[in-house]
Amino acid sequence: MNGYLESLPCSPMNHCISTIQTFRQQFFPQITNEQWNSWKWQLQNRPKTPEKLQQYLELTPSELTAFGGHQERLPLGITPYYLALITQSSLRKTMIPQEGELLISPEERIDPLCEEKDSPLPNLVHRYSDRVLFLTTQNCAVYCRYCTRARLVGQGEHRVSRSDWQQNLDYIHQHSEIREVILSGGDALFLDDGSLEFLLQELRKIPHVQIIRLGSKIPVVLPQRVTEDLVQMLRKYHPVYLSLHVLHPDELNEVSKVAISRLVDAGVVIASQTVFLKGVNDRFEIIRELMEKLLFFRIRPYALYQCDLIHGSRHFRTSIQQGIEIIEKLRLHSSGYAVPHYIADPPGGKVTLSPQTIISRDEQGYHLKNWEGKPVFYPDPI
Repeated sequence: MNGYLESLPCSPMNHCISTIQTFRQQFFPQITNEQWNSWKWQLQNRPKTPEKLQQYLELTPSELTAFGGHQERLPLGITPYYLALITQSSLRKTMIPQEGELLISPEERIDPLCEEKDSPLPNLVHRYSDRVLFLTTQNCAVYCRYCTRARLVGQGEHRVSRSDWQQNLDYIHQHSEIREVILSGGDALFLDDGSLEFLLQELRKIPHVQIIRLGSKIPVVLPQRVTEDLVQMLRKYHPVYLSLHVLHPDELNEVSKVAISRLVDAGVVIASQTVFLKGVNDRFEIIRELMEKLLFFRIRPYALYQCDLIHGSRHFRTSIQQGIEIIEKLRLHSSGYAVPHYIADPPGGKVTLSPQTIISRDEQGYHLKNWEGKPVFYPDPI
């Protein structure tokens, strides 16, 4: 990507590029293209404290209150590339603490998906019989304020080790019903090439493992990480799928397109996972643009998730009815390929939200049918 940014023409597709260029010229004028386009440089130069963050932007009263509340449930960390994108965007509240995080609602939980109940090992979740969630690392390139695993990510005391990996691999060996392994965390692409290849290599030695899926937001927050070396390595272990965590059309620009194209051209099948967030992407126009842009980038729009019930997330959560209305409107005004599944993930397992899966609604929330047809409850007080 050396010099790539400077060569882009102005167009609706890359309207964010000038924002990135301006930010870089203002705050990193001495940095070479080689440095800026190095994923390791981007990680090393993330602001991780409010004092450092204020060197790049002025904090709002809500943000200052949140930092003053000493909330340490989630670390701060934003790559310079992504910081340039979000400063004047609704994405800003997904990265920088807001006052709403200080309020804990009764329905919120530290482990809202009850993953620990389905964890035979500390870093392995085995809820569905044919697949496991393999937590490879507690680290991410950026830390989302609505993170489902806020209890784990970025926390030194939960550091995932090679011995943890080996225990997970041994467990998968011993359970022949497992045909799919989801490498997540944290962010699976946060691992260096050697570590990621070790896991892929070991999983491909297990005859009953057919599908390997990576969970990552890195292609849109640290696109510099998607190098030619990385994609050539991934080619060796197909079929490899990638669940891309993407929220907003601004994340899909000409820089992230280079990273995504490298992955797709190398045979990695990408499907999107979008969290439905109040004040970020909770308008039909935004969701429609995002889903249609994903198709243009050769990504399958797959899932629109209701925000999980983690501590301090009420200010992010929309109503389920609002999401259903947007999905129904998408069906009328977009290609069928652009319509994702609308999903809630209450304790008990995923529910694809539609009139057919809603049993009833009361003042406290929704009574739903989960993937097994069993009743589960999603708190959504009126």
